[in-house]
Amino acid sequence: MLLDIGSVLGGIGLAVVAFIVVIAVCVLILRLLAVILPSYEEASSPVETSDEPVTGDAAAAQPLSAAPQAEDAPEA
Repeated sequence: MLLDIGSVLGGIGLAVVAFIVVIAVCVLILRLLAVILPSYEEASSPVETSDEPVTGDAAAAQPLSAAPQAEDAPEA
């Protein structure tokens, strides 16, 4: 017989074990990245809102990193 029951069950078992190992390695890598990289909440600063609407052209022309901070704004 070309394929006996032992080799079929062994192949299925090997596939299941390989799948579990791949999932475990992915979880391990994600946990290591979570330890190494800062969390999103800590990295982001609170965004100041204004009453003026921002048009699409103004938002595209000025990146967020170049936005003036509250201390840099001229006093009225």
